[in-house]
Amino acid sequence: MKQQLLLIGGSTGVGKSKFALELSKSLKMEIISADSIQVYKDLNIGTSKPSTEESQICPHYLINIIDANQTFNAFDFVTYAKRTIDEIISRGNLPVIVGGTGLYMEALLYAYSFQKEKQTKSAVYDYSLYILNEDREELYTRINTRVDIMIKNGLVEEVKKLLSQGIDEKAQCMQAIGYKEIVSYLKNEMDLQSAIEKIKQGTRNYAKRQVTWFKHMDGKWFDIHTEWKQTITEIINKYKQFIK
Repeated sequence: MKQQLLLIGGSTGVGKSKFALELSKSLKMEIISADSIQVYKDLNIGTSKPSTEESQICPHYLINIIDANQTFNAFDFVTYAKRTIDEIISRGNLPVIVGGTGLYMEALLYAYSFQKEKQTKSAVYDYSLYILNEDREELYTRINTRVDIMIKNGLVEEVKKLLSQGIDEKAQCMQAIGYKEIVSYLKNEMDLQSAIEKIKQGTRNYAKRQVTWFKHMDGKWFDIHTEWKQTITEIINKYKQFIK
């Protein structure tokens, strides 16, 4: 029998973490982050990691697991995630993969060999994928506001600290949206407002690419404004054996 797995996907800023935490009020579940940047230690403000309070509501994994000078890829994600899934299932809980990195989810579901595209045509897990959707303009407004909050909360200072600790500006983590633009600002290659606008534009473009990727995955889309509650109910009914 295949292991059961729930996946919550969607673009950056759409509300995936909030949705998963709402589910955790009713289900015995633990969250595995499918985010290519949240894995890094010391990258906090620009990655929107779960707060201490949120982590207390529901356990989160694959966050803060490697140093900022290391690299991380889909193979690493699958290695960590498979081990964590087994541990969660051994505790009688439901593993829930939450994130916007569709490649990571596909690599896990279809057992990528990393030498050819897919090792198998059928998923190796008994899974359900729910994808959050929002009107594009509303999402872009949310993204712009989120970037402003990151700047207010000290993103510039966070990047300065990383550089002062010896993290190379060319390191993999420093190529992330939000970090590379602030590096350019600190090198006087652009002013702060231009860097902020580039972060917003880059994040909006990234969100668009995420949506495109998820459209090619076998999942159920739902509108966060009109179908939130009914989707929560649907998932709870589907995973009744994990009700608290």
